[in-house]
Amino acid sequence: MSDKIDIFNHVMPVRYLEMMKQHSKDAGIVKRMTSLRMLWDIEARVAMLDEQFPGVRQVLTLSLPSPELLGGPELAPELARIANDDMAAMVAKWPKRFPAFVASLPMNNVPAALDEMDRAI
Repeated sequence: MSDKIDIFNHVMPVRYLEMMKQHSKDAGIVKRMTSLRMLWDIEARVAMLDEQFPGVRQVLTLSLPSPELLGGPELAPELARIANDDMAAMVAKWPKRFPAFVASLPMNNVPAALDEMDRAI
């Protein structure tokens, strides 16, 4: 049987989760994202995939809240960099499980979004 690719799979890198805890004004989303272990515990996700879904590969995307929803135009570029750097590290560590990621951009800061797009590519 050939591999299946899940092309829109959400993650919450731990450093991004910590920034969300620090900057979010929405306690509900912090509680929800913190309670969804497979979003931020990537080691556990890989173990679960290996055991239950050995033929599935995932293209990673950042879960909500996006950088511009979490921070203003000054903070969103840093949040996007953190998310993209950490998703790139996941792809580098587990290339057979995660063949790619979709870069996040600070959509409330167009010059920074263009810079981050170039950097992420």
